[in-house]
Amino acid sequence: MPAPRVDRRERMAAQTRQDILTAARKLFGERGYVATSIADIAAEADVAVQTIYSRLGSKRGMLMALIDLIDEESGVAESAAELFAATTPAGVLGAEVRLTRAFQERCGDVIGALFAASAAEPELAEAVAEGQRRHREGARITVDRIAELGGLRADVPRAQATGLLSVALAHDGWLELVDAQGLSWDDAEAWLVTALARALLRQDADAADAGRAQ
Repeated sequence: MPAPRVDRRERMAAQTRQDILTAARKLFGERGYVATSIADIAAEADVAVQTIYSRLGSKRGMLMALIDLIDEESGVAESAAELFAATTPAGVLGAEVRLTRAFQERCGDVIGALFAASAAEPELAEAVAEGQRRHREGARITVDRIAELGGLRADVPRAQATGLLSVALAHDGWLELVDAQGLSWDDAEAWLVTALARALLRQDADAADAGRAQ
């Protein structure tokens, strides 16, 4: 069956939407959320202000779409596929650490800008909350997958394991290791894999190989 035809107008509309989100992502990372206006984004994307509202519905719509763009830039879908394809607990853990590393390494600037401004912006707070929900859900899926493979420590409840994984791989955790402690991204990833393997994986479930599962 032939693929549905996408006409020129639809392609242009999709490209315009992408240009707006790319401009917002760039300016939020450079200037911060509060210092960036819709007019600034329109100028950067070379579109009218009204075009932003017509393509994305509202400022909230732009923020929610920006979260999807960050996921796309970070290769979340590909990393998630790698996680589900892993056949050992260590492999699953290594895939989740790599996923969050890619997310923070490529998009940590705009994530930090959104977090910093969220306390004063109700619409932004909602978008940030959605990003955090996705992060926690990723941790839960990882822990469930490790448990299914028989690799979760018997003395660590799933809920607590999910909480630990979520906190350790959150934005502030990576920021502490890379910016405050001066570790390279590679060293930070290796350290997190090793530490989390000791905390979460059964020692007879190839936990010692977690570092080599990267």
